[in-house]
Amino acid sequence: MFNHEFPPIGGGGGWVSHFLGKHFAEAGHEVHLITSQFRDCPTDEQVEGIHVHRVRALRKNPDVCAVHEMLTYAVSSSLYGLRFTKQFQPDIVQVFFGIPAGGGAYLLQKRRNVPYVVFLGGRDVPSRNPDPPYYRWLYLLLKPAIRAIWGNASAVVACSDGLRELAKETDTNIRMDVIPDGLDLGRFEPVQRNAYPEKVRVLTIGRLIPRKGFQFLIRALPQIIEKATHNFEIEVVGDGPYHGELLKLAENLGVASHIRFTGSVPYAELPQKYRDADVFILPSLAEGMPLVVLEAMGTGLPIVASRVQGIDELVVENANGALFDPGDVDGLAHALAKLINAGEGRVEMGKASIERVKPYDWKHIADAYLALYTDILAKDKL
Repeated sequence: MFNHEFPPIGGGGGWVSHFLGKHFAEAGHEVHLITSQFRDCPTDEQVEGIHVHRVRALRKNPDVCAVHEMLTYAVSSSLYGLRFTKQFQPDIVQVFFGIPAGGGAYLLQKRRNVPYVVFLGGRDVPSRNPDPPYYRWLYLLLKPAIRAIWGNASAVVACSDGLRELAKETDTNIRMDVIPDGLDLGRFEPVQRNAYPEKVRVLTIGRLIPRKGFQFLIRALPQIIEKATHNFEIEVVGDGPYHGELLKLAENLGVASHIRFTGSVPYAELPQKYRDADVFILPSLAEGMPLVVLEAMGTGLPIVASRVQGIDELVVENANGALFDPGDVDGLAHALAKLINAGEGRVEMGKASIERVKPYDWKHIADAYLALYTDILAKDKL
């Protein structure tokens, strides 16, 4: 497997490779992952059955990876992959994000005839209005490489229908499968919630970068305060380069008393964060299929979220939450205030989340990938 991010660095994409690799290993397969070296992380270690190999790469921030840093991983991982496969001969390679991880798999396919599968997670797929905006020019430059990596793959997998449709705008000729992301149902278990707590606790989790849309949540707070009939507080879990600007925005709008920035929290502590909350919100401008929404649903939370790829396949308006258009401050304020005020209705929406998320257990998702690999290898033998 190739992924430039793997815990403790990165976001949801790293955890996708973690959980899939873990279940592949539990199924009896030998799993190796080539990822980025970061600070004092071991160069080689075994994590829940996954043999993790960390290659040299520039990386300053555990939460955000700059373009030039991704490039160093692309070069290092490709060279390492070519050397490593002389001793370990893989049957198949799984790539997480065609850019920057696809180059190594592409070389292995050309030099060693090893088939590979590409996972599309979100920002690796060109879009018309990317964040940050300069990605528009980057996508234009990288499109030939992206098409080559997708075109030489034995399969391309998007984690949501919406992401597949977006990817089709880059290459309409490539067949793409959809296998969603998942969650550990045993870890993210539901709890009984009070419909009328002393304070409604609203939780959001993500990297503090503009694409996650926390600026819109803060701008909506004056309206939410006005519309809410119940006392509430918003907790933001995560860190990133946008932290200072978000704090300043909250202070300038006079809403800092209603929002609390917790910073990064170890993954093992996240289930308790969800259990302590009453509502989950994610105001992103773009997603693939966010793990945090799946995890929040698993713990029985109603979801308020922007209507973007992946999220609109998980959240049904007035069934298990409320949706608004990305960047729509008024729509966000209306949706979140409605959930804060919902009382029993909010608890019932949380119960609906539990039912909707049951098919997304990681074991089912891993089995779908293994079935895909089996089909690819069977066709290669014909």
